[in-house]
Amino acid sequence: MSGRTIAEFCYMLASAGVTYLIAWGAAWSYPQGADTIWPIGWVSIAIVAALGFKPFWDSWRIDTLRAKQGADD
Repeated sequence: MSGRTIAEFCYMLASAGVTYLIAWGAAWSYPQGADTIWPIGWVSIAIVAALGFKPFWDSWRIDTLRAKQGADD
């Protein structure tokens, strides 16, 4: 696994983490709405992770193809 793939994975985790912190801050600052905020926060985290999956997948595929080309040479 190359540095690019690891970086994409770290970006995906960091994005989900920041989204979690935003949801946590919203639930903390408005306790009456926490029951509504958390489900929306979890859906937002899932969407953010899904948006980061394609760049991760693309870099992983490039790494896999390069490894196969290197093995064929």
